[in-house]
Amino acid sequence: MHPWKETRIKSERELIKKYGLKSHTEVWKAKTYLGKHRQQARELLAKIGTANPQIKKESDQLLVHLTRMGILSMGGSLDDVLALETEAVLSRRLQTLVYLKGFSMTPYQARQMINHGHIAVKNRKVTIPSYMVSKDEESQIQYTIRSPLNEISHPARPKVDMYKTEMGAPAPLKVPVEEKPVVEVPVKQEPTSALTAPSPQPATAVAVPQQPAESPKGPTDEKPVKQARKPKEHTKKEKEGEGA
Repeated sequence: MHPWKETRIKSERELIKKYGLKSHTEVWKAKTYLGKHRQQARELLAKIGTANPQIKKESDQLLVHLTRMGILSMGGSLDDVLALETEAVLSRRLQTLVYLKGFSMTPYQARQMINHGHIAVKNRKVTIPSYMVSKDEESQIQYTIRSPLNEISHPARPKVDMYKTEMGAPAPLKVPVEEKPVVEVPVKQEPTSALTAPSPQPATAVAVPQQPAESPKGPTDEKPVKQARKPKEHTKKEKEGEGA
């Protein structure tokens, strides 16, 4: 009854996304539908010890009804009714079965097709996505006679080989392919020619003079040597003085 429970809201949003529901109201309707049958099963379990034949009759009617709707498996008991979850009811909606049967590509497209009057059950058009389909009606879901989706080339119609496995539909079985034995073909050897390619001769070696290794350059303490000055040439006046 509390409106703001995080765990409840999160779980309901996952169901809405998985089954393509419109709002939380559709989840609440499924819970209410299941809650009534579970409450009836609890009351019958409390009175099953009495010798009243009416209790046996009502319990059988409840089990037959749930089995006919596909919610409970064949041979179930009242204890199995108490163990049912909301998804057992949501999986029997017309919208879900239209998607699982391959009439639409997504659950949201299935809802649109039902609202627009393209789906029929037992040759009767049904426009309610939450319609509960029984086991007998499950095999009689089809397109309406006037629906353009009866044409295989219609762009809104899914492919024929499309399988739905997201919500529990069985996946297609793969047929094993027999492997053929591989025959080994012997490789033909090409005949060797009598002519053989000349073997390459070794190139003549040329001696290269080795250069002296340069001493590593580094800082030294030796001072640079000064160049010797050239002798000064005597001028003409000095020569004349010496001659006199």
